[in-house]
Amino acid sequence: MKLFAAGSRSGRILKLSSVGIALIIVAVLMIAIDPLQLLIDNQLTLKTGTLLYNLWLKPPLEVFISVYMFNVTNVEAFMSGQDSKLKLVEVGPYVYQEVLENQNVLFNDNKTVTYTPQRTVRFIRERSVGDPTVDEIMAPNIPYLGVMSAASAYSIFAMMAVNALTKKFNSKPMLQLSVHDYLWGYEDPIVNLASKIVPSVINFQRFGLMERMFDEGHNVVTMKLPKKLHANDEGVVEETDRDFSIDNWNGKTGFKNWDYNEERNTSNTPCNTLRGTYDGTLFPRNIHKGETFRVYRKAFCRSLPIQYSHPETVNGFKGYKFKLKENAFDSDLGDSETSCYCKNKRCLKKGLGNISPCYYNIPLAVSFPHFFNGEPSLLENIEGLSPDKDRHGTDIIIQPQLGIPMRVRSRFQINLLMGNVKYNRGVSQFKNMALPIFWIEMGVEDLTPGVKMLLTLLFRVCPCLQLGVVITLIAIGVYLVSSALLYCFWAPTAWKTFNSTMEQAKNAEAGLKANVGFLPLLKQPTIVEMKNLPKQSKAVNQKRPDYDVTLLPLHRNVVA
Repeated sequence: MKLFAAGSRSGRILKLSSVGIALIIVAVLMIAIDPLQLLIDNQLTLKTGTLLYNLWLKPPLEVFISVYMFNVTNVEAFMSGQDSKLKLVEVGPYVYQEVLENQNVLFNDNKTVTYTPQRTVRFIRERSVGDPTVDEIMAPNIPYLGVMSAASAYSIFAMMAVNALTKKFNSKPMLQLSVHDYLWGYEDPIVNLASKIVPSVINFQRFGLMERMFDEGHNVVTMKLPKKLHANDEGVVEETDRDFSIDNWNGKTGFKNWDYNEERNTSNTPCNTLRGTYDGTLFPRNIHKGETFRVYRKAFCRSLPIQYSHPETVNGFKGYKFKLKENAFDSDLGDSETSCYCKNKRCLKKGLGNISPCYYNIPLAVSFPHFFNGEPSLLENIEGLSPDKDRHGTDIIIQPQLGIPMRVRSRFQINLLMGNVKYNRGVSQFKNMALPIFWIEMGVEDLTPGVKMLLTLLFRVCPCLQLGVVITLIAIGVYLVSSALLYCFWAPTAWKTFNSTMEQAKNAEAGLKANVGFLPLLKQPTIVEMKNLPKQSKAVNQKRPDYDVTLLPLHRNVVA
């Protein structure tokens, strides 16, 4: 008789223990391998057909651009000198939605991907305070004041020539226009003349600052894909470039407007280097606390540093809040991160960031709204501004495992910088002022339903499901192994009785076939009951006896 024959006690013990141990091994392997993480790593790789690729092609983020205008209420009194301060009233928001789509995607052999970002903007009436085509404001004439301010840096004769030209066009320092025309384009004789003189530079006849800012043109961006870490000569594991950072923009790795030199990298600084920045739609995965990223948007004419602040939850999901550095718009010759913004070694006041090289050298500057974190002197000649940290700061909450923005509040203000225009009586009141034009909040208020479902599956449902499977496998495995051990060392009475009866039946059948007495083979006394069977055919009689034998176990105190 084989030791582990089918149906034997030892065979059953082996089966129970083998299945139990196998289930426990599977559970341990699931803990060690983490199949959920493998699935996440596979689907969050930027390659054709993956989940991340489809999300990146058309980011499922509802980006709203809220524009707040500054309406000048005392033009005549200020221009005549009756009022010493320019009075402003904030009007807004006028809300637009921006939709981004990445097109012409090409994966390169050097672990980069090249694409063309395409942005479209549409007006959202239900979120706005009014109709921008109807609402009118009084605001600075940017082309006229910009030309006058730029001319102030040259000789008095240049200023006189510009003054004569603007008088011919009957230009005025302030314009009353609809909000839509002021933002998206209005006819201006100076711009019209410039477009005829230098059409390669001024290729438009209507001037609107929002139109200039968000008309980024055709750009070809190359982004770096994740690379494996490698060890240097000293054996230290290092990573030169973070994944999903910009490698070059239109073939350039730096800002030519800020004196970036492609040939002499040693002379470049962080403030004029584009490589290594992020476009704000996708950040590295597995972000750590304390990190700092530089975000580039062409409209800013610079990269902006955001640094880790503290953890925060959005709709119950873990996130890291990053804030724009308080000196993000500063320029300081002693700071390598901002020194390149000092043109001709001349820096702007604290809180103002020069963006004129990106806007046809019109003296424009970017700042926090209401000159928050700016030099107090910026508010001396202006009434109606109230800097507030909560309302005018910039922050972004990023999901650290995936590197996607969950909530964004990017706020900045566009200002017109006036030089020493004291020799022009028509604009002398604006001497050395920073005139607020409007401020913008680019925000992602909430996650879309699709992103919420994705985060719920990745960080709630799937981990719980995987944990439940592991616990179930371990529980069943432990139960089976324990049952095998109990069955091995302590068999219940029912099992013993059943086994004894089965053994008796087998021995009895074996005795009949051998045509020998089988009563001595029984382990306990039995009564053999013989019943006459009906006559059957010879074929049947050859296979079974004429009597039906029934074994009736007796109690041990009964004598056979």
